[in-house]
Amino acid sequence: MARKGSLEAERASIAKERQALEAREAKLRDSERAASVELMQKSVLGKAPFERVEGFFAALAKLGLDEAEKRLRAS
Repeated sequence: MARKGSLEAERASIAKERQALEAREAKLRDSERAASVELMQKSVLGKAPFERVEGFFAALAKLGLDEAEKRLRAS
């Protein structure tokens, strides 16, 4: 039979690993967001006037990402 202390230590170890993983995931999301911003800045959207970019994203929101991708691929 396992000792109560060893089970609690294992739970604490798992909790610590979970926190570390969550921190890694948050850092990855931040890196992905920064990469997205960099891609956009280098793209045609990054060079367009703000009003056009804003309108583009409004139209994209109305269509939805899947439909917009589908239409762009077809063109």
